Amino acid sequence: MHTIHSLIAGLDARMLTGEQDLPVDNVAEHSERVTDSCFFIARSGVRRDGAVFIEEAIHKGAVAILCTPETAAALNHLKVTFVVTHDPTGVGAKIAERFYGDPSEKLKLVGVTGTNGKTTISWILRHVLLHSGIKCGLLGTVVCDDGLKKEKSNLTTPSFCDTSRILESMVENDCEVAVMECSSHALDQRRTAALTFEIGVFTNLSGDHLDYHGSADAYLRAKMNLFDQVERCSVINMDDPASWAIADRSKARIVSCRLESDAAAVWVEIIDEQVTGSELCLHGPWGNVKVNLPLFGRHNAINALQAAVCAYELGVQIQDIVSGLATATAPPGRLERVKGGGAAVFVDFAHTDAALEYMLWSVREVLPTGGNLIVVFGCGGDRDRSKRPRMGHIASTVGDIAVATSDNPRSEDPDAILDQVLAGVPPDRLHCVRREVDRRAAIESAISEAEVCDIVVIAGKGHEQTQILQHEVIAFDDKKIAAEAMQKRVMGNGV
Repeated sequence: MHTIHSLIAGLDARMLTGEQDLPVDNVAEHSERVTDSCFFIARSGVRRDGAVFIEEAIHKGAVAILCTPETAAALNHLKVTFVVTHDPTGVGAKIAERFYGDPSEKLKLVGVTGTNGKTTISWILRHVLLHSGIKCGLLGTVVCDDGLKKEKSNLTTPSFCDTSRILESMVENDCEVAVMECSSHALDQRRTAALTFEIGVFTNLSGDHLDYHGSADAYLRAKMNLFDQVERCSVINMDDPASWAIADRSKARIVSCRLESDAAAVWVEIIDEQVTGSELCLHGPWGNVKVNLPLFGRHNAINALQAAVCAYELGVQIQDIVSGLATATAPPGRLERVKGGGAAVFVDFAHTDAALEYMLWSVREVLPTGGNLIVVFGCGGDRDRSKRPRMGHIASTVGDIAVATSDNPRSEDPDAILDQVLAGVPPDRLHCVRREVDRRAAIESAISEAEVCDIVVIAGKGHEQTQILQHEVIAFDDKKIAAEAMQKRVMGNGV
């Protein structure tokens, strides 16, 4: 059983009022999670300070509050145990980790950060580890897998209380490794502050989330935070300009990775690509090995390489890595092919200009002779507006036909978003672009006009199954709608 004293012993916190031997049955940083005998962590949030919810937490059964000395002084009339610190977030994360038995120290924890590729690397790595007989949990954008049950994720990186709770479940379910996507928001908000990472992975950095971070430098600094917590090695994509800053920050051994360049410790060579997959050669401390990867694209080649490096560092034999990669699948919504006849149709999560560009060029590499690349894309509302014209430029210049449509408009006018997107289309490519604010209609029209030798890519939402409008959230699954459109086309052709 935990007590207030056992949870704060040795931490930068002190009892201000109350009893230190009070039993604690729960820790929470959100008032809706408070139960009887709970230790409530009143940390500062992005929008509101946790101090606002202290009285609500007490009403729900909190017996102790972690907050700043100033907050405790202002609320000293409340009959509750106050523990004070000048760093409620950092200390709170350590309290949560301690409450759940320090699970990150009992697992080999791999943290993956970067703008693009986090989900795919995490997904492939977990697959390779499971294939080799190593039980592995996953915390990521698409799924949370604690080794026993899989659930859809609400956040790429959960709150620190939820993270420690899930990691404890992984330990209880006999996982040896946990792979965790680390978003820039989470790193900036120090949701991972109490964790110990065996391996850190950096994928790349491009324009995204500037509405939150304010500048590219601040965005990079958030990503760099992960590498203060990595103990064994940092697996870094050295093809990205930001990699040097990451390498300088890392306290652990560096494993440099490159695509088609031997100027790194490990590198990957693309031998051949088809729409069904790639033949690669992985060069590294294991020697030179050929891999048949059921995914295509330069970005997936470097993703597979970084996943392979992590597996190798975790003790997996190279022959098991090769056979694991040969049976890997794309994560849901990451260049995921939609089953059906006619043109090849893919759903992808690319929602930044860099991700869209890399992905579309990858598709062009496997486009059949005489075929057109048809791109359905949009930009989300209430998010970084600077990328909108860039995405319009990329879709219209890399694609042969582009259909600009609504994504998740949120509180913004979808037509106003499209105006900004289309402002980036060069005048000589305007004839290649069609505007259709209705996303379903955009998907259906793109598939209906596609020839057998064409490839249709529906970008932006990937695995998501809802569309966020101004006043409601509706069911909306790009993959399902695309499959229905393909079936309609087959029936219309009398096949």
